[in-house]
Amino acid sequence: MIALPAGSFTMGSRKGDISEQPAHKVSIDYPFAIGRFEVTVAEWKACHAAGGCKYLPTRKGMTDTSPVYNLSWLDAEQYVKWLSQKTGKQYRLPSEAEWEYAARAGTTSEYWWGDDVGKGRANCKNCGGEWNKKRPAAVDTFAANAFGLQGMNGSVWEWVADCWFDSYRGAPQDGSARGKSNCQSRVLRGGSWRNDPDYARSASRFTYDHDVRYVLNGFRVARAMK
Repeated sequence: MIALPAGSFTMGSRKGDISEQPAHKVSIDYPFAIGRFEVTVAEWKACHAAGGCKYLPTRKGMTDTSPVYNLSWLDAEQYVKWLSQKTGKQYRLPSEAEWEYAARAGTTSEYWWGDDVGKGRANCKNCGGEWNKKRPAAVDTFAANAFGLQGMNGSVWEWVADCWFDSYRGAPQDGSARGKSNCQSRVLRGGSWRNDPDYARSASRFTYDHDVRYVLNGFRVARAMK
C-alpha cells in the first residue's frame, strides 16, 4: 500500500469521450492509501483458500505474480470484505476520483509520463514491447509513477466503487464515490492488455454490470488513513 497525500486535481478530459466530460476540479482533503499493485493471483488464492472469496478464476497464462482477472465487481467486494476482517483495517475499492488522482500523480498529460503512449511503457494493445497484446504481465513489470504506483495504465481494467453515469455532470468534487449502493452498472478504469492505448489514458473510463465476470477486469484496493 502507498499512502497518498491530500490534494486537488482536474478530473476528466476536455477533449476525450463525452463520458470523460466536463473536466472538473476535485479536492481530496484527506490522505488515503491505495495498492502499489493490482491484487495478484496469489493474493486472491489466499482469500479463496480462507473462504472469503467464493470464485477462483483460472485462465491460461495466469501466474501468482500477475494481476487476478476475470472478476466481477461483486467478487472484488468479497475480497475487500475478507481483507478488512483479516487485518482489522477498513479496506475498500477506491472511488473513481481517488483512482484518477492516484493514476495522474500530479500530472495533467494523457498518461503520467506524457501525451504519447511511447513504446513498452504499458501493457496494452499496440503499445509495443514484450507484452504487446499478449496477456497481463507481472504486476511489478512497468515503471512506477511519481506516487510509486505501478500498472495504472493498461494491464487489466480496475473496478472502482462508483456507479456508472454517462458524464461528470453533477459528480461530487470531494473525492467520494458517486451513486447509490445498489446500482447495476459500475465503473472500470485504466484499460487492459487487449485495448488500444486510448483506453489506457488516465482519464479513460468504462463500465460493466456489477455481477458480470469479464476476462479483462481486475482491481486494486484502497484504505482510509487515520
